[in-house]
Amino acid sequence: MKNTRKLNIKNMIYQHIVNNSKEYILVTLIFIVGIFSGVMFINNAQETQISEITTYINKFVDTLKNTEQLNDIQLLKSTVFGNLVIALMLWFFGTTVIRNTSSFWSYTI
Repeated sequence: MKNTRKLNIKNMIYQHIVNNSKEYILVTLIFIVGIFSGVMFINNAQETQISEITTYINKFVDTLKNTEQLNDIQLLKSTVFGNLVIALMLWFFGTTVIRNTSSFWSYTI
């Protein structure tokens, strides 16, 4: 029974990957381009930028080490709130910039 179930799950995963191969290839390419551009950025960064990046990463790791216990609910709330604010700002500024300007120009002539 367990062997059949494992084979069924493996087949489902395989079929999912086969059916969505274009998406997997696209995400993999985007990931590789991101890694490549990050490496290029670090290689071309000036000494002050490298020291700032190193300091930022070290402070982040030290904060994680010194935290006794993470409050999952508080972390979730702050993350959702921060992302919601960014999403609302993008929506607001996107709707104020994009408009049909052809009707505006036809009335001014």
